[in-house]
Amino acid sequence: MAEGYPHQGEIYLVRALKSIGDTKKRPAVVISINIRNQFSSTVLIVPFTTDLTGGETPTRILVPAGEGGLEANSLATCDNILAVRKTYLEHGPYGQVSPESLERIQGGIQVAIGMF
Repeated sequence: MAEGYPHQGEIYLVRALKSIGDTKKRPAVVISINIRNQFSSTVLIVPFTTDLTGGETPTRILVPAGEGGLEANSLATCDNILAVRKTYLEHGPYGQVSPESLERIQGGIQVAIGMF
């Protein structure tokens, strides 16, 4: 973690979140603002999936393999925002999404929560 805490746009491997029925660790991008990330015990994340079956949608944003350290083309599931304890960030940061991808992910979140 740069400067001792996760930063917005960084990608981490997140522990399996049994509370939402997830059974495997997966990469996720930190979306909460840095001041919150510094002082809170939790961060807001958007998990990635490599299941591209439904393709990109307004709330599922494609991030290409290699960006931010992702090993495969992945969809940021902006309709699945989670607050997780920083201790659930098991590995990383692997890298950072581009400013363009972060902006697109933020737009996907706005659509998901009805803020157009």
